[in-house]
Amino acid sequence: MALATNGSTGAKGTVVVIDSGWSSAWNTGTLVYQQDFLNGDNDAKTTLANTHGALVTSEIVSKAPDAGIIELKVLPDDGSATSDATIEKALQWVVANADAYNVVAVNLSLAGGAVTAPTTTSLSDEIAALAAKRVLTVAAAGNAGQGDATQDVSYYAADSNVVCVSASTGDGQFPTWAQRSPALTDICADGTQVMLTNLAGQSYLASGSSFAAPAVTAALAQAQDMAMELRGSRLSLDEFVSLAKETGTPVGGTGYADLNADALLAKLAATYKPPVAGTASIVVSAHGTAAGGVNAHFNVLIDGQKVGEATAGTTAKDYAFTAGVTPDAGHKVQVQYDNDTAGRDLFVDRITINGKAVAPTDPIVSYDKGALDGKDVVAGQSGLWWNGTLVADAGQGFFPAAGTPAPAGTAIVVNAQGSAAAGVYAHFNVLVDGVKVGEGMTGATAKDFAFTATVAADAAHKVQVQYDNDTSGRDLFVNRITIGGHAVAPTDAIVSYDKGALDGRDVVPGQSGLWWNGTLVVSADKAWFPAPSGVAVGAADALLAHAVAQGQTSHDAVGATAFAAAGTPVEASFDAPFEPYAAHHLHADGIGGAGA
Repeated sequence: MALATNGSTGAKGTVVVIDSGWSSAWNTGTLVYQQDFLNGDNDAKTTLANTHGALVTSEIVSKAPDAGIIELKVLPDDGSATSDATIEKALQWVVANADAYNVVAVNLSLAGGAVTAPTTTSLSDEIAALAAKRVLTVAAAGNAGQGDATQDVSYYAADSNVVCVSASTGDGQFPTWAQRSPALTDICADGTQVMLTNLAGQSYLASGSSFAAPAVTAALAQAQDMAMELRGSRLSLDEFVSLAKETGTPVGGTGYADLNADALLAKLAATYKPPVAGTASIVVSAHGTAAGGVNAHFNVLIDGQKVGEATAGTTAKDYAFTAGVTPDAGHKVQVQYDNDTAGRDLFVDRITINGKAVAPTDPIVSYDKGALDGKDVVAGQSGLWWNGTLVADAGQGFFPAAGTPAPAGTAIVVNAQGSAAAGVYAHFNVLVDGVKVGEGMTGATAKDFAFTATVAADAAHKVQVQYDNDTSGRDLFVNRITIGGHAVAPTDAIVSYDKGALDGRDVVPGQSGLWWNGTLVVSADKAWFPAPSGVAVGAADALLAHAVAQGQTSHDAVGATAFAAAGTPVEASFDAPFEPYAAHHLHADGIGGAGA
């Protein structure tokens, strides 16, 4: 194990483990930072060799060896109870430092309680802030199951912005103790008799959703690294969960799916191809502050020629653009802020050029204040307090001379909002010719939801927005559908509304307000799907954000048996408990043990 100095990062993305700390007996990979929020110091190493956090970490490292590791200790060495506030402090640290450490995932093998509906907790604000940065939190569903009667998950796992992981047997079944819910579980993973080997060669068989979650966290870390390399932006929560479900292995006839990490990564690689020669894929990660109800606007230019524009929201988001360039030559990629006024500012977090991320403070970046004339130039910075242009002087290595032509990637952007019933807003799927390419959950405010569809070039296609959770008081409002840069109003002549099932039977002219389940269908001309000369990079932004009911929680009890090298079994029990409410007085126990 190598311990890097504070401020360094792993070889690729970094995973944060919020647990009981690390142990010198277990592989911790590249440990890039540690902090003890329980005792208030910078040493998250424990005195207990087989602490729960060390086992969780070792599983992540074994499956994602290139990931950097951050250990944030919130539990005592023995994994007994801690406070909700302590966990929240750790998550607040992650929110503040995610960019500096290139954090891609957070593992929360801390569970407990029985929640049957999406639930907000004191951690929800931090988890949502991380999801907006595409730093996804993976949470264990818990082990207090009631056999096939289980319809609930643990407290934190019910948050709409986490990846909720239930434990399976890994061979198409569930252990009787595994908590799961058709509405709340996102993906399952083997959580029974998971073999872990320490640095002395001793093997442990660990069981519990605490050990199902790390498998998903490791796959997530690998997927985020691949997504950055292939398309220049990380996966959103919806994108990752959709990929995991689509490529997962069915768990019997239950409707649940087990993680298949290899299939997930293969599907991701097949969906996004490296940029073709002569094409620039530019992704600007930015947010802004508003004045007079108007947020910061910027243009994107290459060598002074505008290739696109966007208005930044208050939450960080990726804005993707594609343009033709001369290959095997350097180019200036420019982000031009143009509507400055008192109280309005633009913050550029990252510029990704053909998959290569550039920070606004990198040496190749400068800030040309005022007009783009090279006269008032300073070093690059994230906060643009005046009108001006960030200029990334990208060398020829950013623009390859040769590449493999990619399939035609068409960006589809749905601008929509919804009304809520029972705290849940309108949900929709986006399909092309009946094949789902993404989904979104609306809020009360209109928002752009971006998707990319790989389609046959030079052919007409039907782009479909399918509303699927109608009930009294809940409606979907589609304001605009943009296909490959062509904006379509829902009332345009090429749009129809197929009420109910998508079967062509109850079809009326298109309309903005969808008062019943049904599908808006855009009959898009073949000219909107040109033969590929590059990759149109897009990413689904929809994050589940509806108001949800409160719940309570206790702990996630797991068990393990340690087998020494000589084969003599040594009984040990671990878990990932936490105690958000002192009145519970719960403690760690093995599966089937008595918690009091």
